[in-house]
Amino acid sequence: MTEFEKSGKLELAREVKAKGRPTFWRDVVLYGFIGLTPVNRRGSSEYRTWTIEQLALATAYLLGPDEPLLAAEVSVYDVWDTWSRKLAVVVTAAHVLVFRFESAEGQPRRIAMARRATDVKIEPHTGLSGFFLPGFDVTDRTGRWTIQGFQGDKFNSDPVIVAWRQAVKNAR
Repeated sequence: MTEFEKSGKLELAREVKAKGRPTFWRDVVLYGFIGLTPVNRRGSSEYRTWTIEQLALATAYLLGPDEPLLAAEVSVYDVWDTWSRKLAVVVTAAHVLVFRFESAEGQPRRIAMARRATDVKIEPHTGLSGFFLPGFDVTDRTGRWTIQGFQGDKFNSDPVIVAWRQAVKNAR
């Protein structure tokens, strides 16, 4: 259990997210006909905080306390009136891990990729006109994982890329 859960903040985030649902459906009726799909971002900042805490605990469990999480980011997808976590990346002093989530409310249960930082490449990308859907790709010899967020969320690929570059530099 994370500190976020113990403090009761997760329950508050769930309430905030639920309060955003009526506004979302009103906007679908008003704007949906012209192709503008609104997103219920209410509570997403709190869910992001909770997710980063989950990733820190999972990383410590897998790699031990001597190799803590240095940077992490979670992929956020619009699922109509809420958002869903699918993938997350963690960078430590020596490794890059990509986690998969079972559900929007689930724990990071599966490891999609675990490699030394020198065996991975992380490249930023932007979506439509550099504004919509910022993110980055994590690639190794076996595949590619896209970590993607929404513009305006706290999504920021810079700390992940900086930590990865430092880990690669220190390994050489």
